[in-house]
Amino acid sequence: MRRSILVALLCLSFPWSGLGQGRATLTSPVLKTETDTITFTTRFSSFIDGNDYRIGVGAIGEELAGAQFELSRGGSALSKELFSFRQGFAAAYFNVDEIQIQGYFFPSAELPAGDEELTLKVTLPRSEAEKAERIFIIITKQFGPDTWYIMDGAEINNTHF
Repeated sequence: MRRSILVALLCLSFPWSGLGQGRATLTSPVLKTETDTITFTTRFSSFIDGNDYRIGVGAIGEELAGAQFELSRGGSALSKELFSFRQGFAAAYFNVDEIQIQGYFFPSAELPAGDEELTLKVTLPRSEAEKAERIFIIITKQFGPDTWYIMDGAEINNTHF
């Protein structure tokens, strides 16, 4: 009896509402397909101050050729340098070892304010999307000098287009 009361008391005092918070997220991509192009838009939010992040889009093995990227915050275009990187540790999200990503780096000092979102719109040739078969959208956080882990991710595959 005492044990069950203790367990109940601990359960009630544990901050259950805090679980899952403190993690940068992305929305499900909104996809628009046309005869020759695929366009999708995703929003990124809930960045935690004091951390560096990367957001991006990619595929297995090689970059998405001909992809056009538009990055904005609060409806205003951002001019950040697009760069390429390989994201390992991807098996937990996508059941692949590594993804070739094109994206943006956000050091802690450049993160949006708490309630602001980043919006990423990507347009790519349909032929490139069909060739890739699987397109990955990710947000990663730095945990060490060369260690980045996926915080959230989404996949668009050939059944979507």
